[in-house]
Amino acid sequence: MDSASPRSICPATQPVLRENWYVVAFAHEVDAERPLLRYCCGERIALFRTAAGEPVALQDRCPHRGSPLSLGKIVEDALQCPYHGFRYAASGRCVRVPSQAAILPELAVHAYPVIEKGGFVWLWPGAPETADPALLPDCGEFGLDTPGWSAKPYLMLEIKSNYALLFENLLDTSHISFLHGTALDGGRMASSSFKLESEGKTVRLIRELKGDTPTPSNTNQYGLHGVTTFDRRLESIAYLPNLHIIRNTFTFPDRPGHAPHVRINVMPITPSRTNEHYQFLTMTSSYPETHPVELIEGMRAVLEEDRVVLEAIQGLYDEGGPDLPEWSVNADVAGLRARRKLAELAV
Repeated sequence: MDSASPRSICPATQPVLRENWYVVAFAHEVDAERPLLRYCCGERIALFRTAAGEPVALQDRCPHRGSPLSLGKIVEDALQCPYHGFRYAASGRCVRVPSQAAILPELAVHAYPVIEKGGFVWLWPGAPETADPALLPDCGEFGLDTPGWSAKPYLMLEIKSNYALLFENLLDTSHISFLHGTALDGGRMASSSFKLESEGKTVRLIRELKGDTPTPSNTNQYGLHGVTTFDRRLESIAYLPNLHIIRNTFTFPDRPGHAPHVRINVMPITPSRTNEHYQFLTMTSSYPETHPVELIEGMRAVLEEDRVVLEAIQGLYDEGGPDLPEWSVNADVAGLRARRKLAELAV
């Protein structure tokens, strides 16, 4: 088993890694009607669309007198400051000063590289010249923009904890049987065997449950109506430092010829402010799914249970400092591996 000393690696104080793509919004949240305020790696960002539909991300501070541009208006493909009416184009360059004709070259704001893909708006907070679209994930691998698959944006949570704590939470599938009751499984998850795979920035935990029986809750969650027994393969995959995937594959030994049900939680994770982060969730399914409101709210309730615990853990670290002791067990191996990888990436 991996070991990690809290004195050398504290998950509540992991630094952010700026040279990466991060999701700052669902695509449908960004429009040409009004700007949207989001944070990424400690920076305030104003998002909007041009009339042609292109997403734009600008530093959210007018350099004239410091007013937030996110409080302004979108006028002629530019973001107009609410205070004095200065306008900033998608390039970040000021294109209008109402009180004079001359425009100082210093009147400009940082424009962030952004790409819309898989129903998300991805932003690069690092040096613009290093923004490489090839580093974006293969969204088709997760059922996004994939023919024959159902995909639905579910929700975004703002969590007041270091983003590393969420990666550890999602890799720790043993907590499912306790924190979430019977919402996601019938109680066997914690005691099931698992294996760990790790390569590059990826950490994958795999659990296999044979001959399981559905509960009323996971019947609705995974489309198991009419099923009496199933085999389940759960893969919890951290693509550090910006994305987590949970892939559930259900097969039905007593129903020969029945296609497997594959359901994927696509969860971009974005450091927003100091020891705070966003968790996005889009659900994809290989089988027909209408994504009713009760299903969405059921997942919200599950993730809210995680949020409460993560914020409480962060609070204890904030009070007691990064050297609070902890003891690990075998089920923590994936989380510890992710902890070490994040620390190594930050060096």
